[in-house]
Amino acid sequence: NDRITASDYDRDIRYLRFELTDGQDLPYLLGDVLNIHPTNESARVSAFLKVYGLNPEEMIKISPVSDNVDARKRLASVRPRQIRQIFEECVDIFGRPNRTFYKSLSKFAVDPSEKAELESLGDPESPSGRDLYTKLSAETVTFADVLEKYKSAHPPLEHLIGMVPCTKPRLYSIASSPRYVGPRAVELAVVILEWKTPSGVVRTGTGTDYIRRLAVGDDVAVTVTSGSFKFPESPMTPMIMAGLGTGLAPFRAFVQERAWTKARGVETGPMWLFYGCRYRARDYIFGDELEKFHEEGIITELHPAFSRDQKEKIYVQNKISEQSQRVYEDLIQKGGYFYLCGQAGQVELDIKNAIYQAIAAGEGVSVDRAEGMFNELAEAGRYCPELY
Repeated sequence: NDRITASDYDRDIRYLRFELTDGQDLPYLLGDVLNIHPTNESARVSAFLKVYGLNPEEMIKISPVSDNVDARKRLASVRPRQIRQIFEECVDIFGRPNRTFYKSLSKFAVDPSEKAELESLGDPESPSGRDLYTKLSAETVTFADVLEKYKSAHPPLEHLIGMVPCTKPRLYSIASSPRYVGPRAVELAVVILEWKTPSGVVRTGTGTDYIRRLAVGDDVAVTVTSGSFKFPESPMTPMIMAGLGTGLAPFRAFVQERAWTKARGVETGPMWLFYGCRYRARDYIFGDELEKFHEEGIITELHPAFSRDQKEKIYVQNKISEQSQRVYEDLIQKGGYFYLCGQAGQVELDIKNAIYQAIAAGEGVSVDRAEGMFNELAEAGRYCPELY
């Protein structure tokens, strides 16, 4: 659990490596996603249970009253458990409430003013409720915050567990190739999310809080889901990758896989990597590793874009435009694949526009026709975006 951005930089990105210690392999494939199942901090849970008047050591058994029950709550119902365990491992008490929760909570309110306010919060048609809901959402209040604020609304434990959802897994693109690092290890690049609310309170996400607490030797509950990337059948097919921030993660795995392949004497085609971040010295994550892979010919084209290292802003789309003819040749003439990973929004449009321009210039056609050609290769599975 190492920080891989500069210590004085405002974005804390962590390199995480997990290993199975029981002799079993972790079955995952290139491009897959690791789901981390976070737990709530013990001290924070204890503080909430004390305020709510519950004994953390009391043993209880959850009995689902319907089939429509979250899998983790169903798992927690297998045997009696301490209340503390249930709130640490299952109940998302520090998550964000929605209108349904406010509406349900209003039924338990004894104080008339609190009951009315909770009812308005649960009613999307209430003007006052909408305003207050927006304000509370901006402050990212938690279920625990709401229960402390509206003290007369005190659902019994069996109702509370049913009203608050289970903690959801946090999904991360795997940043390693199982062939390269071994089938018992998996690596990630994770941003630690921290923000300040309008009132000045510093908040962290549940997943962030959990990851920041992880220490060497801790057990972590994980599952694997299939990724959305498609891969060419031939190792000679050009692969063009564009990663933004931690969107580099899956492409690090692709590069490792290519290194493993080449080490076995297999001839491989072009591998491009465009990478966008702010500063070479502060958030060029895995930079030394990427440069080494480039020197060794694993990455045949490495084009980092550092947007803040100079007066004029330089982005990934600018780097693509600088190489437009060769990008066109590898993508269109040689049937290459284009991969994009990063934040959804305008950046994807800008990068796609740079590709349209490259195709238009290479083919001698209009940008509209170039866009149509790009859409055709996307339909064939050769444009693979993973955006969040």
